[in-house]
Amino acid sequence: MKRLVHLTAAVALALSIVSGPAHAQSKRAGINAGVDFATLGGDIADLVGVDPSTKTGFSVGAFFGVDVSNMFRIQLNGQYVQKGAKFEEGGATATFDVPYIELLLPLTFLIPIENSSITPRLYLGPSLAFEMSCDLKFEEGGTSATESCEEASAPTKSTDYGIFFGGGIDFGLGSGELTLDVLYNLGLANLNDFPGDDATVKNRNIQILLGYAFLFGN
Repeated sequence: MKRLVHLTAAVALALSIVSGPAHAQSKRAGINAGVDFATLGGDIADLVGVDPSTKTGFSVGAFFGVDVSNMFRIQLNGQYVQKGAKFEEGGATATFDVPYIELLLPLTFLIPIENSSITPRLYLGPSLAFEMSCDLKFEEGGTSATESCEEASAPTKSTDYGIFFGGGIDFGLGSGELTLDVLYNLGLANLNDFPGDDATVKNRNIQILLGYAFLFGN
């Protein structure tokens, strides 16, 4: 709850900056989508006896941001993103599939290029995610079965939080901008919710996103 309060306060601060006429130069709203490469960190290898490998998924979302100067942007992103991991041993594969609704608050440093429609940027910020479901899919010898994490005795916590960082480029296109982003999200919450087990399980994922931003305001 404290983490949610802190994130809410950060968003409120962002909105207060957005509403300040002395700062508002350019506002943007847009959509993006892309591919997600997810795995798990912590003590997961000790728990299952196999090192996790990368699971590929997708994400889709929307964002709203404000350039408070020609070198600084604050933005709020919301997305649906597929996280989890794969475990492979012999001819058997187990896929841990956990989609989330996630909020990200990137604080962005812009790198303006004079007389150019291209703007590189770097950013970091906090993330807060809410689990939509949790399933384990088992495949071996051409057969497969799916169980919920609860049924498979691998319960997970429904809320995750973390920090993320990355970079991107905005390309001027028409009345808006084409956006390209690469980011790494480091989960900090221990997702393991098995009673009496203090082993840690944490999300790790890399995203590559393509989007379009509509520009408005001053």
